[in-house]
Amino acid sequence: MAILQRDVRASDHDREAAVALLKTHYADGRLAEHELSWRSDAAYRAVGLRDLRLLTSDLPAAPRRRRPPVVPLALLVLAIAAWLVLVPLEVTLALVLIFSVLTMLAGFLLAPVWIPLLLAFVAYRVIRARSAQPQRHHRSAVI
Repeated sequence: MAILQRDVRASDHDREAAVALLKTHYADGRLAEHELSWRSDAAYRAVGLRDLRLLTSDLPAAPRRRRPPVVPLALLVLAIAAWLVLVPLEVTLALVLIFSVLTMLAGFLLAPVWIPLLLAFVAYRVIRARSAQPQRHHRSAVI
């Protein structure tokens, strides 16, 4: 009976899977950054599978991911096919030309607005990506 109660040693793959699960829950908002940090450190130090289960026991087993909708995509393809069959080619080409000119004109006239917004968005994503990475503290050897 004592053998059944023993903890199975965790492999590197088990530790990486646990950390990946923790990162997924962090991205979903279930964990704060400091919780992700200490749980990830504990997962990398875990010896047995029981230790890894304890780190994730208060979290759902696998976060649900939404499947992309298939019906709207099929309707879009069907609508484009119907347009190409029912509307004369000259009308389609004229509308594409008008839309292209208006898009370029709007992009040029609104450049003072969208360029700073784009740069701010890129800066936000870079800062957020850097803060989401777990920082590891390396201790130097004392001589």
